[in-house]
Amino acid sequence: MSLEWFSRMENAVRVSLPDVCEGFEDFELLFDTDTTEQHPSFIFSVDLGEETYEFCVINFDTINQEFYSYHFDEVAELHAKVLFSNLDEMLSFIHAAFHEYLDEFDDEYEDLLEEDEDDVLDDDMFGDVIYEGDSVYEGDVFDEQDEDFEDEIEWISNDKYIHIEDNNPYQNVEHAISYRLGKLTDTGDGVLLRNTITRENGEETEEEVLLIFKEEEASYIIDLVSEYLSSMNTRK
Repeated sequence: MSLEWFSRMENAVRVSLPDVCEGFEDFELLFDTDTTEQHPSFIFSVDLGEETYEFCVINFDTINQEFYSYHFDEVAELHAKVLFSNLDEMLSFIHAAFHEYLDEFDDEYEDLLEEDEDDVLDDDMFGDVIYEGDSVYEGDVFDEQDEDFEDEIEWISNDKYIHIEDNNPYQNVEHAISYRLGKLTDTGDGVLLRNTITRENGEETEEEVLLIFKEEEASYIIDLVSEYLSSMNTRK
C-alpha cells in the first residue's frame, strides 16, 4: 500500500500541467490532493472567485498500484473507468476534462474552445478503459463516428441463462442473468455480454456489462475463474 508512485506522479503533474494547454493561463486552476480517502485522489478545480468548480478527479488504488478516473462516453452512452499507466495519459485526460467542463458550463468561452480545439486529444489517448455500471470495455475507445456498437460484434454463441434467488427474512431478491459470447469483427477481440435483471421488493432494475478482451487474455480469465471456484469449494 505504498504511496511512492502517488507522490512521484503528483510532483510530475504539478511541473507539467501549466504547459499542457494555453487555455489554462486564462483561469486559476487548483490542484489539490486528498490522502485521507481509501483511494487517495488528485482533484482539479477552476477558481472563478465566488465559486470553485471541480472538473476532474483522479484516484489512486494503493492495492493494485494504479491511477484511474471516470469518463462518460457519449457515443456508447456509458460511464467508463479510465486507467493511466503514465504521465502523458493522465495529462491528456485532464486536458480533455478541462475542455469538457468549458463546453458544458461556460458557453461564453466558445472562442477559446475553437482556438484550442486542435489541442484536445482523442479518447484513444486515455489508455485502458473499463466501462462500469452499464457496461465494461477494456482497450481503445471506439471512434465517435461509429453509429452502432452492436454492428461491430459477431455473436458466436446463444444466450446462456441462469436464475438466482437470494431470500432471507429481510429481503427477497431474484436475479435473471444471461450471457452471450462474441468477437469484434475488426480486431477479433473477444466479447462477453452479461445482462442482469434484478427484482427486489417489487422493483425491477437492469444492468448490462460488456467485457472485451484480447485473445492472449482468454487463458488468464479462465485461470482466474478456476481459482475463484477452487476457493469457493474450499469454503464448503
